[in-house]
Amino acid sequence: MKKTQFILAAAVAILFAACTSNDCTEKCCIIEENTGKELSFESSDKNLELAFLWGQKMALSYAHHGDDPVGCWYEAALPHRNAFCMRDAAHQSIGAEILGLSKHNYNMMSKFAVNISEAKDWCTYWEIDKDDNPCRADYVSDDDFWYNLNANFDVMYACWRLYEWTGDKRYIDDPAFNNFYALSAKEYVDSWQLNPEQMLTRTREVNRKPDAKSFRSSRGVPSYVESYGGLFSSSDLVATIYGGYDAYSKILAEAGNSDKSSQMAARAEEYRKHLDEKWWSDDINTYHTFWTSNGTFADGEGLTHVIWFGAVKEAARIKGTVEKMLARKEWNIENISYFPLLWYRYNYNDEAYDILKDIVLAKRCDYPEVSYGMVEAIVSGTMGIEPSASKKRIVTLPKITGDNHMQLSNLPVLGGTITVRHQSNKRSAMLNNTPAEITWEAAFVGDYDNIIVNGKSVKAIKRTDAMGQTISYAEVPLAVGKKACCSVE
Repeated sequence: MKKTQFILAAAVAILFAACTSNDCTEKCCIIEENTGKELSFESSDKNLELAFLWGQKMALSYAHHGDDPVGCWYEAALPHRNAFCMRDAAHQSIGAEILGLSKHNYNMMSKFAVNISEAKDWCTYWEIDKDDNPCRADYVSDDDFWYNLNANFDVMYACWRLYEWTGDKRYIDDPAFNNFYALSAKEYVDSWQLNPEQMLTRTREVNRKPDAKSFRSSRGVPSYVESYGGLFSSSDLVATIYGGYDAYSKILAEAGNSDKSSQMAARAEEYRKHLDEKWWSDDINTYHTFWTSNGTFADGEGLTHVIWFGAVKEAARIKGTVEKMLARKEWNIENISYFPLLWYRYNYNDEAYDILKDIVLAKRCDYPEVSYGMVEAIVSGTMGIEPSASKKRIVTLPKITGDNHMQLSNLPVLGGTITVRHQSNKRSAMLNNTPAEITWEAAFVGDYDNIIVNGKSVKAIKRTDAMGQTISYAEVPLAVGKKACCSVE
């Protein structure tokens, strides 16, 4: 998008009145209802507004709406390859939901699920093209194809997040998905020697086929880092497996299978402990990234996924890992596309904002992961919107830079839409246009005794985030078609 187009988009954006009172009454901090039904974002912070408009337009330019044999899909691979791969699609999926591409997500994830097979040693197709075939850039035959071993668990993690965002029970109940989850959790792990006790003893010879020519050395890459030779295992693989088992545990719990859910939760914990006990280094104050063919640890760019999947629980270790990442000057655009949401999650808000406002200047910013990642970062990071179908609640936790307002109208969640408005980080309003009553967890960073809910003071509920920061919030029942406003002083 050209600079003049950005300026034009900003000029035609609808501006809304900001709150001026300390009380949240019907005349203060009220949502300006959008007369249309389309997703829109408006803010007094024009850097952020333009970043969202750019991301929205760029991401939607990659969407295809059913005219191809594969069905509804969006590009999630190298631009113009006309394909979607497991890692990129998993990462882009929430950004896609925000942009209304729910049909696309379900279709793409189901394509991965149904193509798992014993002939491929319980892999599926790493990349699928618009003609509904395994992409020829990565696949020759079931014996000869590219595959990153993180992939099955990344898709499991994405499917749980998609359920939480949408409430679409197919991610929980569909037999094809359940088959994929179960095979990945057992047969896939056993076949590729990915049990915790095998992570530092396995080799790259696992499941290599002697007649394979094109992808013999890449049929089972044990990391998302593809540029480091001679690795047998990686901490990003361990973390991704943790994320997959943790997600599968929650899927099973939502399906009513508490016994198996507990088993998968315990399994996830085995990987988390393995990561902490074997991969952490006091010397570098973060996790090693690779286990190499000569039986030693090595370090590189794989830390992104270690924290993406929530495998690190100690605040000090999260801090060490994030600061090690921030100190690294060179990152590829794929990694950068994860950073804004991660930095918001761990309270590095200025660093997140800096990426968002400058992303259009980044080299290779047309890579599809970037635009989808920026959209998600603004919605779930800056505005702090996190729906949960399993809890029938929506959290908002603004982390806005400066004394700015912003409003997101007609955001698709939980089978309907919501509209959310923030005035700086101290006033929030929500309109519920989903099909059912929800609980709005109106949260604010800081230790507050009370929260003003629709003009009345209520006692704040407290929790701490992953970094130990105090969060104060109110639980507000919000019926269909109703809106409410909350604030702190």
